[in-house]
Amino acid sequence: MDYETYEPLATWFESTWVGDQMRNIFWLFPMMETIHFIGLTIMFGSLLVIDVRVIGFGRFINMNASMKFIPIAIGAFSINLITGLAFLCADPFRYFPNIAFQWKMGLVVIAGLNALWFWFGEHQELKSLADGEDAPFRAKVIAALSIAIWVGVIIFGRMIPYVEY
Repeated sequence: MDYETYEPLATWFESTWVGDQMRNIFWLFPMMETIHFIGLTIMFGSLLVIDVRVIGFGRFINMNASMKFIPIAIGAFSINLITGLAFLCADPFRYFPNIAFQWKMGLVVIAGLNALWFWFGEHQELKSLADGEDAPFRAKVIAALSIAIWVGVIIFGRMIPYVEY
């Protein structure tokens, strides 16, 4: 991504009150990193319960009970969205050109589309499955993609500090 493409948006992010606070309060960035990690752990753990059940490895888990983790995953994602935006405001000229950040954000968008496919395409049918009943193949594909995409998000997120741009 060339400088002229992201410079106006990066300048705006950098000039926000959040960006100013993130740069000037020495404990704020590490605190946000901790909250971001906890949010990611809760979200990924919640998604694993759902996805493992849908794929069929966790048939002992009640399908309806596993679906109750969806609001938890959404709440945890919201925490990560807020903390992630705070990181971006702190140093947008570091994040925008970073290829690991770009891949991470692309995968987050794909994960969102996958989640919408799950919610609008499979969610209601899955809630009606009996204990131990196998999920449809489409749902298994969505669940497997979910795990793979989020693992990619985690990997690229960890690469951000180490990638040269």
